[in-house]
Amino acid sequence: MPLFEIRRKLGYVSQEELDASAYRAIVCSYQFEELKWLHSYWCQELGEITCIYEARDADQVREHSLQSRIPCDEVREVIEVTPEPYIHG
Repeated sequence: MPLFEIRRKLGYVSQEELDASAYRAIVCSYQFEELKWLHSYWCQELGEITCIYEARDADQVREHSLQSRIPCDEVREVIEVTPEPYIHG
């Protein structure tokens, strides 16, 4: 399944607003086959959040963002790189 990075420029948001957005993302995700929220990174200083999703395509990610009422400023397909294959033990 392809992976997508979603950049969201939120500005200042409270913890409660962030929690509400996460809840909407989860509830809305049930409407989309093959879409799965894997994890997110929130930079409070910049007011940005980066999310990683599995999805059929970028349009599915954008539609999910629209329905869950969460900004979606950039979407791009990415490939996961982890240290495990490079560690020699």
